[in-house]
Amino acid sequence: MYFKLLFDKQSKKVLGAQAVGKGNVDKRIDVIATLIKMDGTIGDLKNLELAYFPMHGTAKDVVNVAGLAAENILNGDLEQVPVSKVRELVEADAYIIDVGEANEYEAGHLKGTHNIPLSELRNRMDEIPQDIPVYLHCRTGQRSYNAVRILKNNSFGNVMSISGSYLGISFFEYFNDLSGKRAPIVTEYNFN
Repeated sequence: MYFKLLFDKQSKKVLGAQAVGKGNVDKRIDVIATLIKMDGTIGDLKNLELAYFPMHGTAKDVVNVAGLAAENILNGDLEQVPVSKVRELVEADAYIIDVGEANEYEAGHLKGTHNIPLSELRNRMDEIPQDIPVYLHCRTGQRSYNAVRILKNNSFGNVMSISGSYLGISFFEYFNDLSGKRAPIVTEYNFN
């Protein structure tokens, strides 16, 4: 599921959302619509208690995670670069790390990136420069978020997550590559 949350930075009120994917996407938009009607904030969103079934979902729903992510962004705990800026980074030879596992990296990655799986990150920190910006991504965003937190907790100051991660990059680049007839910055698009 791709989920985009819109909120006001000053009041922290939830303003809207967009969601695309399999499953109960409409349920998530219903939750956001209700929250908007009640003048809800990202704090309210992250703390919502929603029903779940452990075999098919987690205790923290997509909408809760969106609230948590929004709060991290507002608090400065997570800096993000939008997918629309990734091409510039790749073309400028920015230091980008794909923290997905090796088999995921082989299935498709940004050209010129480094693969340091999250499972190996703590043992390979000496490979990561500390004097330049470092951009991290994975397939969906969860592992790159964890990687940013690990690096920041180990005195890496200039690390950022790529919003939308590889799936978002693939969708964004695929559309723009086709419509703009431009060369891909990915070895393979990944839509799953």
